[in-house]
Amino acid sequence: MNKPIIQLFKTINQHYILDGIKCEILPISEESFWYLNELLSKKNEFTTEDLPNEELKQLYNNGYLTTRSNVQQIQHVYTNYLPYFLQRKVSKITLQVTQDCNFRCKYCIYSEETNNKQRIHTQESMSLETAKEAIDFLLTHSIDSNDINISFYGGEPLLAFDLIKDIVRYADKVFKGKKISHNMTSNGTLLDEEKIDFLIEHDFSLMISLDGPKEINDLNRIYPDGSGTYDSAMEKIRLVQEKYPDYADKLSISMVMDPSNDFDCINSIELKGEDFKPLNLNASIIDTDYVYDNPLEYSEDYIWKFEYNIFLALMSYWGRYPMEKISSISKSVVQRTLNDSYKFEGVPDIKKVDIPSGPCIPGQMRLFSDINGNLFPCERVSETSEAMKIGTLKEGFDLEQIDYLLNFSRLTEKECKDCWAFRYCNQCAKKADDGTKKMSRELKLRHCKESKSIAYSEIMKYLIMKEIPEYYGKQIRNV
Repeated sequence: MNKPIIQLFKTINQHYILDGIKCEILPISEESFWYLNELLSKKNEFTTEDLPNEELKQLYNNGYLTTRSNVQQIQHVYTNYLPYFLQRKVSKITLQVTQDCNFRCKYCIYSEETNNKQRIHTQESMSLETAKEAIDFLLTHSIDSNDINISFYGGEPLLAFDLIKDIVRYADKVFKGKKISHNMTSNGTLLDEEKIDFLIEHDFSLMISLDGPKEINDLNRIYPDGSGTYDSAMEKIRLVQEKYPDYADKLSISMVMDPSNDFDCINSIELKGEDFKPLNLNASIIDTDYVYDNPLEYSEDYIWKFEYNIFLALMSYWGRYPMEKISSISKSVVQRTLNDSYKFEGVPDIKKVDIPSGPCIPGQMRLFSDINGNLFPCERVSETSEAMKIGTLKEGFDLEQIDYLLNFSRLTEKECKDCWAFRYCNQCAKKADDGTKKMSRELKLRHCKESKSIAYSEIMKYLIMKEIPEYYGKQIRNV
């Protein structure tokens, strides 16, 4: 259909058009908005003779409202530089030190019950020999990187604490002249003073997984016998807070939110006073990318309460609502809106050779090694997938496969070229991974609606954030 490549946005104060080729967001009149809205919703062809007012005619004459993409070739700008980035500029590696875990979280991507596209829990761990190979691999491929990061992943990584100590000591020995930092995500229940002292001494950023107050956390985060884990995790968090207050200030909490629950209950984790006073909170939705047969359900209570809390957080940023009443979940969303404002301001228009935003350089940003030394773009992809494997520690990078993953949008070239969200897409190759070497066009297209919905939501938050001082300036100044 011959339609302009645009998306419309409407707030309580203003109407907007996003031109998907120029990548600009512009305010428009209500008349223009509803004309374009009707045009997009019907099957009739777009003709410039039918434009109803001078505003739309001026937009068209200045290159807006185009019906054809500029893109002639789908290709990532760094495609020709992959050998350099991967041979000299890798700065981070995540090591799967064990596949064992003392939890059996119901939503876990390694759960035997919910996921048949990923590995399952085992009691296997990485050998020290493989770990040293991984450190040597990073050393060889980080010549032009001054800062090195080594992360530890499981299972539950603290089950392999002795191995972690050996890896850190080996890395300290081989990375002379470079700054080394470490990351770990843990369920926290195995922490003790010896482990905490080691983490502090070796500059570890620690993130502890906790999914909300006890009644929410213990629905999904359970021990193998089915009992809840909240009390055990909280006991160790309090240990850090009481005996290592400076380190506690840097502690992060990873919260996986189940949107079938009531958002107010999830949100209450830090608003109950002394029960939990966070630190830094990283909230995300349950990962169901590899669970095709059981789609995630969002309760109505979750949706409207989440949106309402985000609005209050936006208002608090401008001083129109008490900041102390805003949770870290809502604050983190607003902070992302602020950090991501560059996506919507001064964005370059679509080029002849271009690619939708979304994919990182596989292996260069978050290189992941499993216990056997197989390499993957990051720890979030399937370890059983032919497509996601990008090499081994012994054989090196598979540059051909990395090129394929980086440019996986070629699977849906026509659809991508004509999409208003070309510059705002969040899809990585994982979204098209069906376990085969060449991935699935159909699976990728299935995720497009979700990607456009996320882009739409991000832009709406950005617009509301920008509107508050413009439309409520007097009230803000009076606060």
